[in-house]
Amino acid sequence: MNVLSGFLDKIGGRLQSTIGVTRRRLFGANNEKLDFLMDSFYKLNPNQRTGVLAGFVAVIGVFVLGAFALYFSQVNRLKDDLSNSFAALHELQALKAAYDIENKNFEKLVEVIQRRTKQTALKPFFEKTGNDLGVTIEGLNDQKAPLPVDNPLADKMQEVRVDMRLPNISIPRLLGFLVEIEKSNRYLRVQDLMIRGRYGTKLYFDSTVKVRGYDVPN
Repeated sequence: MNVLSGFLDKIGGRLQSTIGVTRRRLFGANNEKLDFLMDSFYKLNPNQRTGVLAGFVAVIGVFVLGAFALYFSQVNRLKDDLSNSFAALHELQALKAAYDIENKNFEKLVEVIQRRTKQTALKPFFEKTGNDLGVTIEGLNDQKAPLPVDNPLADKMQEVRVDMRLPNISIPRLLGFLVEIEKSNRYLRVQDLMIRGRYGTKLYFDSTVKVRGYDVPN
């Protein structure tokens, strides 16, 4: 209500200022035009005076009605603007609350990834997994690279890329190895897989695997 009252007072002040300017233009700064009109009015006969008074009252009535119409139209417009402003404020508050919730979830995700990856040495992990499953690993190479700048995780973590070759491996053992990687809770995912046949056998293959993961810098 205080905001609405302030708006109404502002409009009232502007209306009074406009009326003052109009009065000075009509009657002069010291009412000299009004004095001239009064002298001219008293020189008229009674019928002419009545006509002039009736016309003057009509003009004043039209002016007053116009002023009130303008005043209330401005008040209604201000009420609409105020209502729209409150609606936008409520929407902004709702969006901020939703953002705060999502930001907390994001921070929790970063914490989980950091907790699960900060003590993970990738090469020993892959070598141990390969030994446990009887998989030979060659050319194991890992490197870190920044995430794309449009990725919301870019300022929190970086990407880990691991490439390796798995020679002379059967399809069941290959699938078991890949499944073991992805279910390790280290946020590792197989991004690319290439399988080539070996000469003289249909049961074993040479495979190239590319794995992607995340790392949170200390």
